[in-house]
Amino acid sequence: MIDPLIIVRDFHLASTVIVAGIIFFDLFIVAPIWRMKPPFRAAQASFRSSTGTILWISLAVSIASALAWLWLLSMRIGHKNFDNVITDGTVWLVLSQTQFGLAWQMRLLFGVLLAACLWLCRNAGTARTARGLTILSGLLASAYLGSLAFAGHGAEGVGFWQNIHLTADFLHLIAAGLWLGALIPLVLLLVYLSRFQEDGWALAAARAGSRFSSLGILAVGVLLVSGTVNAAFLLGGMHSLIDTSYGRLLLLKVVLVAAMVSLAGVNRQYLLPRLSNSPADEASGMAQRLIRSALVEIALGLVIVCIVGLLGIMAPANDMAAHMH
Repeated sequence: MIDPLIIVRDFHLASTVIVAGIIFFDLFIVAPIWRMKPPFRAAQASFRSSTGTILWISLAVSIASALAWLWLLSMRIGHKNFDNVITDGTVWLVLSQTQFGLAWQMRLLFGVLLAACLWLCRNAGTARTARGLTILSGLLASAYLGSLAFAGHGAEGVGFWQNIHLTADFLHLIAAGLWLGALIPLVLLLVYLSRFQEDGWALAAARAGSRFSSLGILAVGVLLVSGTVNAAFLLGGMHSLIDTSYGRLLLLKVVLVAAMVSLAGVNRQYLLPRLSNSPADEASGMAQRLIRSALVEIALGLVIVCIVGLLGIMAPANDMAAHMH
């Protein structure tokens, strides 16, 4: 039977990455597209409606799964059943007297502040106010996603090197939001631009794809560096990638990330240039190929999220190797 804590962790990580990704995409990629002339009114309206719905659902799932995570962990720590952790105060003890609980108080506060900021942004009176609130939403989303590091192996222990590990975890999560989380709004943007085919849509789609690709290169660079730092702390040597179940799962994650990078490289070098230079009748086909490629990346990313959820509750390979010897 699958551990319910793994399922809750997966839901929480996936939904939080999606929340951050949509906000990052709005902040760094799509804003200049909507300023192009002539305006893409139909595509913009559909895009904002769809991403807004996904954003609010994902934020609700993220906060609900954060509370479920706290509840399940309290049951495990206190060796209590589902009802007793509330009635006997175990959940409150975990929340107020453990490092995880203090981190969760901070994260739940970030989540509530983010929801309030998004609501204010939705009802902003001027474009300037909306822009300022979008920037604030980006900062809160970064804090909400990045602070998940306090629930991982990087939060175990104290000292200078442990702070390095924690920082690497934080940056790893932000990079995942920039790349994996932003794939969903990218697909929706390409779908609506190609569906309505307003004047200049192919150029707009190519520009959005190019901006996303450039941001993706930065995200991949951060993922590689932070992932290497994390591996240095968690692996007992390169042999642990084969000798331990933790290492084998981590190796599978690396292979899947490499597959995503390969797909992204094909998009950048082959599909995007042809999209911007193709005649109108061919541009739609190129856009569809980009959409299919991005959907495959999303599927690979979801598998990676499931692996991360499992790795988070396993003993690191350095611990497992030590027990084996």
